Amino acid sequence: MFNELQLAQLLCTRLCHDLAGPVGAISAGVELMGTDPELIDDETMSLLSGSAEAAGRKLKFLRVAFGWSGGRAINFAELESILEDYLIATSAMSGVPRLDWPQQGSLALLSDKLSDDGVQVLSNIALLGLECVPSCQSLSISVESNSNGLEVVANNRTVEGRTSKLREDTAAAIGNPDDVAMNVQNIQAHLTRRLVSLSGGKISINGDTAGAVITVNWP
Repeated sequence: MFNELQLAQLLCTRLCHDLAGPVGAISAGVELMGTDPELIDDETMSLLSGSAEAAGRKLKFLRVAFGWSGGRAINFAELESILEDYLIATSAMSGVPRLDWPQQGSLALLSDKLSDDGVQVLSNIALLGLECVPSCQSLSISVESNSNGLEVVANNRTVEGRTSKLREDTAAAIGNPDDVAMNVQNIQAHLTRRLVSLSGGKISINGDTAGAVITVNWP
């Protein structure tokens, strides 16, 4: 039976995994500086600076997505900037994914519906959208009010020329959480489903050969 302690442990493990690369590079560079400062050239300094910046960008976004604000509210405009920095820090050889962000008026609907929880819920929807299939080229997020209530859609399009496939454990964590063992790879999907459910919403995810679409609805 999956419990709250395991949720906390897996989220901590996920956070450590995301920060291990840049922090390890910083540690290696500092160790080299300590043994022989003359070995530090411009390339090494650039690596140290880039790694520190990547760690900071990742940590800032993941703190919003996984943590507690502690009374320091983040608004949606700040979240957009923080998410863009995270995309830069996590980009692969295919480049930085393009982010299409909702208009302020649409985000006001989400803020009215979810109050202070809106930023954390949206940050996890965005992160799930980014990671649900490999090689994301663009992430489009929309918020609109319709006959079914308030709806948020995250649309992931994969790198052109590549065929994508929705990660099976991610899809299971959203659609059949009782039938899948939670692990570091799918814990963020599980967290997203739980946050949406606690806020009174429902979430679904569907994939095709060009990406995936996440739909969240609040009646």
